[in-house]
Amino acid sequence: MKDIKINGYLLYELFNFFISLTKENHSAHVFAITSDSLFIERVFRETKLYGRARYFLVDDFDYKTTEEFLRKHGFSSEEIELTWKYLGGKPVFLIEAINNKDNIKEFCASQLSLRKRQIKEIIKGRNFKILKEFKDKEEVTVEEIDEEIEYLVENNILFFDPVRGILKPQSRLDLLAIREIVP
Repeated sequence: MKDIKINGYLLYELFNFFISLTKENHSAHVFAITSDSLFIERVFRETKLYGRARYFLVDDFDYKTTEEFLRKHGFSSEEIELTWKYLGGKPVFLIEAINNKDNIKEFCASQLSLRKRQIKEIIKGRNFKILKEFKDKEEVTVEEIDEEIEYLVENNILFFDPVRGILKPQSRLDLLAIREIVP
């Protein structure tokens, strides 16, 4: 949708319409939800939303919330630790972990193997220097979004937080995969 043009980019026209509804006509509040943080930053910048909108990060669960959630689903302390180590607090992964509780160790290992193969395919033939930063860090501060970072964010390997100016892997699973495949 972000690339559709009708008298200019349709999405920017739509957001400018939202601005007129909320700030000029005072007739509605608009919520836009996206997982594409680079896109939302572009929309903010190019539609001049600064001061007119707020950015809310909806992130993965922290350890305590993850632990409580898994414990309610009958996970032992060891199963919780294993699940956290591989999957972190990403809700969709936690639901899958619950569905695979009887074979949680194999499930976690298979998910890491799958994600490694996926990331290798996405970065095949390219040298992404930024990924090397995650060998010993969980997040990296960036001043500027270059083509390399944009590609990795658009391909859901990295997540960019435009408020804090940080990059981090999309999930704990991505962090582990990056650490295993990047020299």
